Amino acid sequence: MKRTSILIITLAILAGCHHGGGQDDCYGNGNGRRRGSYGGPAADRPFPLGQVTDSHWETQQTNAEAADFIFYDHEFRYDTKGRVDTAELTPGAKKHLMQVALRLEHVPFPVVIEESPHNARPELDQARRRTIVEQLGRLGVPNAEERVVVANAFPEGYTGIESEGSYYNVIGNMFGGGFGRRFGGAGGFYR
Repeated sequence: MKRTSILIITLAILAGCHHGGGQDDCYGNGNGRRRGSYGGPAADRPFPLGQVTDSHWETQQTNAEAADFIFYDHEFRYDTKGRVDTAELTPGAKKHLMQVALRLEHVPFPVVIEESPHNARPELDQARRRTIVEQLGRLGVPNAEERVVVANAFPEGYTGIESEGSYYNVIGNMFGGGFGRRFGGAGGFYR
C-alpha cells in the first residue's frame, strides 16, 4: 500500500498539475502563469518574428524600385569635340528607357532626370527632360509629360576618396584569397 501511494504521488508530480486553476494552481500565483513569464495583456505581447522588420525591408525594396526610374547624368552623351554635355541618350540609356517604358504603367513612381550639380544648367536639364518625354511618347506611354520630372537623384554619389577605396577593395579581393578564405588559411590565391 505504501509503495502504491508513493507511486501515485510520484506520477502526479511528474505529470504535472492539470486542474482548472484558481488560487491553488500549480504555479502558485493564481492566474495560471509561471513566475517570471510575460504577464501583460494580450495586446501587449511581443510581435511574431519578422513582423517589425518586414516594413523596413519593404520600404527599402520600394525605394530600390523607384531608383530604377532615374536617368543619371552619365546616361546622356558627352560631346567630346565641343566638350559639352548633350541631351542625347547613350546606347545603354536607350535600353534603360525601353525597360522604363515597359514598367511605367504598372508603378506609381515618376521618371526622374538627374539635375545638374547645384542646378547650374537648368536649360540642359529641361532639354534632357524633353528628350525623355519625346522618346516615351514614341513608345506609346500615356501621360509621359506628367510623369517625367527633373530632380536630384535619390541615392548619393561617391566622393573621389570613397571611390578610390572601393576600387582598391574590389581589386584586392579579386586576386588574393585573403584571411579566412578556402581552408582557413591566411592568404594565397582564391581559385
